[in-house]
Amino acid sequence: MTMCAEQGKRWLAAWRRSRSTHHAIISKSTLAALLSLLLAGAAHAGQPAADRLERVVILTRHGVRGAMSTPEELGGYTRRAWPSFSAPPGILTAHGATLLTMMGGWYRARYQAAGLLGAGDCAVYLWANHTQRTVATAKALAQGLAPGCALAVNQSLQDPDPLFDAPLTAFAPPDSARLLAAISARVGGNLAAWDARQRPRLDRFEALLLQCARTPCSAEERGQVQHRLGDTPIVMRLDDHGALQLSSPALAVGGLAESLIMAYADGLDFAGWRGMESSRLGPALAVHGAAIDLRTRTPEVGRQSSSYLAMRLLATLQRGAGVPVLADPVGDSQKIVVLAGHDGTLTMLAGLLGLNWQLPGYGAGEAAPGGAILFELWRRGAQRQPFVRVLYAAQSLDQMRYLTPLSLHRPPASETISVARCPDRERGCPLDAFTQHVLRQIALPAQCKAAIAARRNITRAILTQ
Repeated sequence: MTMCAEQGKRWLAAWRRSRSTHHAIISKSTLAALLSLLLAGAAHAGQPAADRLERVVILTRHGVRGAMSTPEELGGYTRRAWPSFSAPPGILTAHGATLLTMMGGWYRARYQAAGLLGAGDCAVYLWANHTQRTVATAKALAQGLAPGCALAVNQSLQDPDPLFDAPLTAFAPPDSARLLAAISARVGGNLAAWDARQRPRLDRFEALLLQCARTPCSAEERGQVQHRLGDTPIVMRLDDHGALQLSSPALAVGGLAESLIMAYADGLDFAGWRGMESSRLGPALAVHGAAIDLRTRTPEVGRQSSSYLAMRLLATLQRGAGVPVLADPVGDSQKIVVLAGHDGTLTMLAGLLGLNWQLPGYGAGEAAPGGAILFELWRRGAQRQPFVRVLYAAQSLDQMRYLTPLSLHRPPASETISVARCPDRERGCPLDAFTQHVLRQIALPAQCKAAIAARRNITRAILTQ
């Protein structure tokens, strides 16, 4: 395991170098500060030191893709013809690529204004999962974020990549019994009761899908489709092979809801459909948000799926702060690191770390196409202490549908996210406190815990010097 075995010697050597370097930096920065005060004069002596942005990690979902099912398959759940995508199933659409380039342009404008990027700056590192839509997402983002730069899209030599799909690798085999216990605890041991509480939300979604005259749909209207969501069995158990089985009518909306979102965001024509505007689409998708929350934001799900990602992300921020890293960082010295994954990449990490957001027109904690969690590393105050500020940003459904240009004055929707034990969300969380929070939440093999604890103590000492 990289963070525990062969990296141990490298980490210790890096710490020894950083400790001596750290003291040198302190002495030089102190001298520079004294000279600055002498030159600036007493009139400026009382001014606070300006905050400085050092590094950003953009953890993004892929952009708008073709539906994973055919229009005929999707049409079995509705009384209207389903629109057809120009892209094959699961492939990033041309419209989606344009949206991502626009989003990348906004990132560039934002981080140039913050002083992180200069004109013509190519200090961006791209890492994507092993799917066409994630690789294409990284490329499209780079066209706006780093125009004119010849940036490679990096990938793991392993497929699946443990950064995005750890439970599919030998790195983090799933503990299905613990997953079952955790999800069962969230629904009070009664999935049927949880599903019943979602019924009003499910009725709104079904009324849009079936184009019913009113909500809830009548038995006659429900009888006019080939497949009914209400027929989905309620199951919460381990099968004969020990795999988790989880299903219910409310949980069955996933693929249909995602296909609706993608079709609307892609600007497709819903010929003959009523109520296909964002003001009605958002509320109808609330049941999808509840299903995502249970399936992916249950902390144990994130603990098993996203602990490796959390440690690599933390190490990337630590490298940006110039402190010893607790795992292998992603990238090298680049100012911006882009990780292109899937919706579960964001929601499972968010569930693990307790990161919550809700943008207008979306459900709580929903990961929109092309939306991203932004981890910004800042130096704050006269002591230049490192802080982590976390945000979520995504284009609205209408910004995506109508290709609305983005700028600093017309930005995508965004929300600053608070981190546990760091209530000042706008200021952010001290890197040491953020590190401790990550280490409290993640799952580590037993042989790693002592090594991580020792490294954490030394890192805390360096940060507080």
